Amino acid sequence: QMEAIKKTAEGMPFVDIKGKDAEGNPASLSDYIGKGNYVLLDMWASWCGPCKGEIPNLLKLHKQYKDKGLTVLGLFVWDEEDNLKKAIKEDGIVWPQIIDTDASAKTIYGVDGIPHIILFAPDGTILKRNLRGQNMIDSVNEVMKK
Repeated sequence: QMEAIKKTAEGMPFVDIKGKDAEGNPASLSDYIGKGNYVLLDMWASWCGPCKGEIPNLLKLHKQYKDKGLTVLGLFVWDEEDNLKKAIKEDGIVWPQIIDTDASAKTIYGVDGIPHIILFAPDGTILKRNLRGQNMIDSVNEVMKK
């Protein structure tokens, strides 16, 4: 885990994760990260209370910046695939989702708890890790004002 955290520390390039989208089509982080937009990646699960608590913050940032260079992206982890569509509907999630089908996020990013939210630069560099609440909002506002 320590090795994974070093490889994915702030300032390091992103590491790709492949999975599928909510419709079952192949999808990966590299479809979004490193493509010229900031990306706010939310690793979450439908059963996770703190994850659900971040959805209003993510929705606010999505609405505020989706046309100004920020992509909010969900990475659905440690959950049953069937729960994703239900959660999208119930929680009003309107940003793209990738299902971590081979459960590699924990290993690759050294994540031991969720939500784990990472902000990536337009070139794919990891800017900030483990963002939550007001700290996440402030961090996104700061980079989007540049």
